[in-house]
Amino acid sequence: MEGGRPAALTWPRLLAAVAFGGYLAVTPFLRYSSYGHSSIPHGNHAARHGGQLAMIGDHHVELRRADGRVEAFVSDAWRRPVRPRSGRVRFDGGRRAPMQWDSYRMTAADVAASSAVAVTIELNDGTELTADFDFTSLAND
Repeated sequence: MEGGRPAALTWPRLLAAVAFGGYLAVTPFLRYSSYGHSSIPHGNHAARHGGQLAMIGDHHVELRRADGRVEAFVSDAWRRPVRPRSGRVRFDGGRRAPMQWDSYRMTAADVAASSAVAVTIELNDGTELTADFDFTSLAND
């Protein structure tokens, strides 16, 4: 403020305000950019969500257990997220329970006493991805 009045709007200030506004508008979408994806198929097999990763054909399934939930993250060969048609989880060879789509992953209630977890993910083309995970070290913690 100059002498109790707001500063005059000048071209540099206007351009700076527009650029900053554009940055703020784009920031939430940077999470979904391709920066985290490999440029070659199967070039990255690191678990991204703190779980265990399985490679099934040209797809990856990461399974994480946290906060009483089992979460399955599905991605293609380049680690781009894939939204499957459906999913099922089975604990210690017991009954299969359906998984629900939640934002960017398949989720189901966790059965904390179990260490062996199997998931079956059905893709939109009908392909089924099945993987077994062993959380023995978590069960003993």
